[in-house]
Amino acid sequence: MLSSVLFLLGVVSITQSAVLQKFDPRIINGEDVQYGEIPYQVSLQQTSNSFHFCGGSIINLDFVVTAAHCVEGKLPKDIKIIVGTVNLNSPQYTHAVKQIITHKEYDPNDSWINDITLIKVITSFIPSTNIGFVTLPEQDEIVPEGAVARVSGFGRLSQDGPGSKILQKANIYIAKQNYCREMYNKMIYTIYDTHICANDPNVSRGSCKGDSGGPLIVNGKLVGLVSWAKACSLTDYPTVYTRVPSYIDWIKENAV
Repeated sequence: MLSSVLFLLGVVSITQSAVLQKFDPRIINGEDVQYGEIPYQVSLQQTSNSFHFCGGSIINLDFVVTAAHCVEGKLPKDIKIIVGTVNLNSPQYTHAVKQIITHKEYDPNDSWINDITLIKVITSFIPSTNIGFVTLPEQDEIVPEGAVARVSGFGRLSQDGPGSKILQKANIYIAKQNYCREMYNKMIYTIYDTHICANDPNVSRGSCKGDSGGPLIVNGKLVGLVSWAKACSLTDYPTVYTRVPSYIDWIKENAV
């Protein structure tokens, strides 16, 4: 049973959003990203109207990794991927989707466990100054608690306003796993070992609606995918991410 005080950080379906709070959706206290600075960042958009709904990261010539809840209920023809772009008013390259591969054990009714999806494009990405691959960690690689992490995305600028047209980034910190687990246990939500939590305990800063599936980077490696939270960039309740090191073997098996 989903709690009315939690929300996903992507633009969700009507069925999901009916039980989720409204909030101020943006990368909070972020900075503009320059061309070529985060070359693996993508914008997932609706094919029909170019509406940005989630982020993602390029992992090789043919695949993007993102959150499973971003593509729930969608078909490949419903999605296009914008790459090499930091200003959505000037999209550089568009790729059509060939295949969506969602983790078979993704469960939105169990703390969004296994919230990870691979998207295969029809035409391969062409690496350049503005298009590149994110560096993946090793399977089960340890991410130090307290480490500085960078999150990025095109989240909205206000609760009911337009999305951010300029890619944003913000530095936050990897939260202590036990602390994150204890906080969400109060709300009867489970923080699994395949989750990783991050926030800034002093300032409201980080991801929000429209940023789901986007990258959380530590020491140059992709360690998390924006997933869900109690509210937007809270200082006491960290945002919950899919822990990418837990899924490296799965990625390698499927992103071929």
